[in-house]
Amino acid sequence: MANARFLGLLILWMAPVLALAGEVDGTALEGALWRLASVAHPDSQLHAVPDSVETTATFANGSVSGSGSCNRYTASYTVADGKLTIGMAASTMMACPEPQADVEMPFMAALATTMAYKIEDGQLSLLDAGGQKIATFKVWQPVTLKGVAWRATVYNNDRAAAVSLIDGSEITATFGTDGVLNGSSGCNRYRAAYVAKDSSMTIQTPSSTRKACTQPAGVMQQEREYLKALTTAATYTLQGNQLELRTDQGALAALFKAQ
Repeated sequence: MANARFLGLLILWMAPVLALAGEVDGTALEGALWRLASVAHPDSQLHAVPDSVETTATFANGSVSGSGSCNRYTASYTVADGKLTIGMAASTMMACPEPQADVEMPFMAALATTMAYKIEDGQLSLLDAGGQKIATFKVWQPVTLKGVAWRATVYNNDRAAAVSLIDGSEITATFGTDGVLNGSSGCNRYRAAYVAKDSSMTIQTPSSTRKACTQPAGVMQQEREYLKALTTAATYTLQGNQLELRTDQGALAALFKAQ
């Protein structure tokens, strides 16, 4: 199981010194928000990243950070004389469902084996010691929190696990400019007052309609768990078209994608 494999990962990853190819076509490595487009798997072949998975990297102010797809990671780096040195990378340790885990694991491995990079036609490629591409990225611009129709892809089921939605169900969220969050929790409509400032987020206990749904199986339990997860949110992060809500302990409360 991917989750079991992921739980075995260390929080800290040791990255080597990276040598830069330095082929830049006008897009700078630093300051851009990069979204992972493909990554090498154990078969040494590049595999396209599913549209539902959003893995990012930002190089700025001596720190590279982003979302591995489910967990957040960060590492220090220095650029000098055509070389990029990345220190020890730290990551949160949330168990992730597929397909997020199937991307996150090879992505972190790619970071640790990178020896060079190049930028061509707006695409960033990480290269290994043999000059082979082990990860590719595209420049990505973030959306804003408010006024966007968000669709949940992962939520915390209150049993220390981040899980994907039941097939055939849909959960949505829209953070209004009036301080009200509303959407569909899979069966019922819900509303809740929220406050977002800087990177902090608080969501009050939602109120909802009282319809009962029998299909898909388990949708009512999922609804209850999702609404409870919202109230545990303490911070939020926007990465491209992805919104992460996390608890004050850093655990993932819910993950959304802009529709």
